[in-house]
Amino acid sequence: MSLWPKVREELNTIVNRHFETPEYRQLFAVKLTPARQAIWDVHYPHYIKSRRDCWGAAAVKAPLDVKRAIWEHEKDELIYDARMGSAHLTDQQMAEAAAESNLLPGVRAALMAWMYLSTTSPWIEALTVNHITERKNNPAIVKGGGFTARFAYKRVADQGGTIEGLDINTKVHMVADEDHSDMFEPIYDRHITDERTAQAVIRSALDSLAVDRAYRSALATAMAQIEESAAA
Repeated sequence: MSLWPKVREELNTIVNRHFETPEYRQLFAVKLTPARQAIWDVHYPHYIKSRRDCWGAAAVKAPLDVKRAIWEHEKDELIYDARMGSAHLTDQQMAEAAAESNLLPGVRAALMAWMYLSTTSPWIEALTVNHITERKNNPAIVKGGGFTARFAYKRVADQGGTIEGLDINTKVHMVADEDHSDMFEPIYDRHITDERTAQAVIRSALDSLAVDRAYRSALATAMAQIEESAAA
């Protein structure tokens, strides 16, 4: 018998509570000015590259049905998304990105931690380390909107403009992760059939979200160090 319905309910509770953590409150309390936004933007390509690396790592030890699902998931991200007219991260964007050695130490540590979890965990835990980062971005699950939507509305509130005027990557990710997280529902339904696996999935989700909290806090701390008046 599948234990996925019980685990799914727990994961949904976890991602909703995630937005009430001190680190997320810290991030959303920082007013986004252009100079503060620049800190975010410098790190964003490396965050997306980390997602691609970690999803690839999760596929290595996974069964064939899971490898197929991950490959399908990564097509938009790595190859081509018709909504964007490109992959979600291009070679040119990475070529123009800041050197990894210039990133905030807290960000670098978080990216390394995600890779560690993705490469050293059993396959279903490695899958969950990555899946949970998109589940928290699923507007059908997170009350009040997923992370990208919330941050987009914050950006408009702090800097002016409209949602329609934001970059295409942001607008696509406001909705893309609903499909991206839903596609793994059948995988979990087939493979979570005992309590030990159920608890491992929940634990790995919590581990990944702890890393996410550290990542967001590192950015929020750096942005807050720029005076609002000087950054406007």
